[in-house]
Amino acid sequence: MSHTSHAPAAQPTPPLRIDLAGCTDKAGLLARIATALRFPDWFGHNWDALSDCLCDLSWLPAAAYRLEFLHADALRATAPETFATLCEILDEAGDFWRAEGVGFGHTFIPALPEAPSGAPR
Repeated sequence: MSHTSHAPAAQPTPPLRIDLAGCTDKAGLLARIATALRFPDWFGHNWDALSDCLCDLSWLPAAAYRLEFLHADALRATAPETFATLCEILDEAGDFWRAEGVGFGHTFIPALPEAPSGAPR
């Protein structure tokens, strides 16, 4: 009879939400991501450092990662190049994690339209 040790598998984290309400530039974007994902102190607040952290996440062990970006509309409208670079880095991080056998995805959730005055929320 053989005994196999089964270490507990890392559980998928609930969606990691990054609220981008009012965020209109690269510096604000990187700060919001760093805070929401609890990036380590060595995070350099630049694109390379973002890529490095998204392809590490050792401080957030999980079987899969799902990033939900809320209210990204303003960033997309005011800083389209920044938004496009973010999308490229997220896609590259997804490729990295898939090669490691770990799920990684992202979603941009638009702001809900304002309810008419007096309408129930």
